[in-house]
Amino acid sequence: MKEKGNKKTVHGLSWQFADEKEAVYADYLASEAFAREVASNNLTMGIAVSSLIAVIGFLGIFELNSDYANTSVLPVIASEWVYLFLLLANLAVNAILSGFTLYSTQEGSGYFFELVLMMTVICVFPYYKAGHGLSLVALSLLMISAIILVNHVQVAWQDAYDLFLFYVIGQACIVLRRYWFRQSSWYNYILHQANGTLFVSSRTDKLTGLYNRLALREDFPNYGKQEVGVAMIDLDDFKRFNDNYGHAYGDLVLTRLGRYLQKDWMNEHLRCYRYGGDEILIIASGLEDGDFVKKLQIFQAEYAKLNQQLEEPATLSIGYATGAVANEEELRKMI
Repeated sequence: MKEKGNKKTVHGLSWQFADEKEAVYADYLASEAFAREVASNNLTMGIAVSSLIAVIGFLGIFELNSDYANTSVLPVIASEWVYLFLLLANLAVNAILSGFTLYSTQEGSGYFFELVLMMTVICVFPYYKAGHGLSLVALSLLMISAIILVNHVQVAWQDAYDLFLFYVIGQACIVLRRYWFRQSSWYNYILHQANGTLFVSSRTDKLTGLYNRLALREDFPNYGKQEVGVAMIDLDDFKRFNDNYGHAYGDLVLTRLGRYLQKDWMNEHLRCYRYGGDEILIIASGLEDGDFVKKLQIFQAEYAKLNQQLEEPATLSIGYATGAVANEEELRKMI
């Protein structure tokens, strides 16, 4: 370790952090969460690509049947069939069929425009794994090369060179799209996780780990129009504990209480809130009146056992009420 002014740096520590970050990033790319992101993206983008190619297909059929259409350069295949196949094909097949658009090219028209149009759409939109993206470009390039060679199409050097550059750019687009998608997905995941942590933290009492008053206000609407049980727990002589043994002792009592409630009590039907300094509010829904009272009695007995090791045993008092609440105001009155 060496000092630079007031700053200290530890050799290798930054590398360790970088390695840990890369490991977490790699784990994310292999996770179900990322797989769902890819599936959702490719569903949306697949529909978009298919729709755009369908538009090209419909416009191609319209173009070929117009009064201005000339004789095809390659009359081996009926031009209309090229576009009909495009309307029925998926992405991988469209990459192959893009080469067939040569058959729809009219005399006097420049080559490859519809090929470039379709392959641009296919390359730019979806997310492809490394091998899949390369295969897509290779299939299209092989198909158009085969059509040119089999039909002895005379292609100017400039067109052949531009076509090669187009496929290089198409592959670059796939690589960049994959990189950008991974990065944006990763940052969105981190942001979502951070927001979730912040949301939980804002609703949680730091000392006890129970919900706080903010969480109670936010949860009030959830308890309306149902049968609920409400219990207010008050720790007996809590001020005396703090005065005689110090606040650390009082914090220990509250921490033990919070851990016990989190472990053995809190679930989707029963929530616990730190209502005041030494007051805990419990709200239960979906429980019978008798069950709720029994749980409170068990809790009171367990709490006495929980604090047997303390210098002075801690006890508590519980008041409760049960009934149906129609709205937030009735729940407040019950509390």
